[in-house]
Amino acid sequence: MAVINRAHEWDALDNITTSEFEDSKTLKAVMFLMIQEHVRSIPNDQELGQRIRKIVLNFNKENENN
Repeated sequence: MAVINRAHEWDALDNITTSEFEDSKTLKAVMFLMIQEHVRSIPNDQELGQRIRKIVLNFNKENENN
């Protein structure tokens, strides 16, 4: 089995502070919970995908301005 070298992924973490890292982890957890709640409440996969796309696009739009 081949070994995957993922050391380069840690290079991106060299330039961020601990609080930025924790904020990122918190944001990912909140996004996961939002998606999980939508999965429970929306049985239709197409509508679910549409809602998730809207969440991601709104998030990206808000973060471009910051």
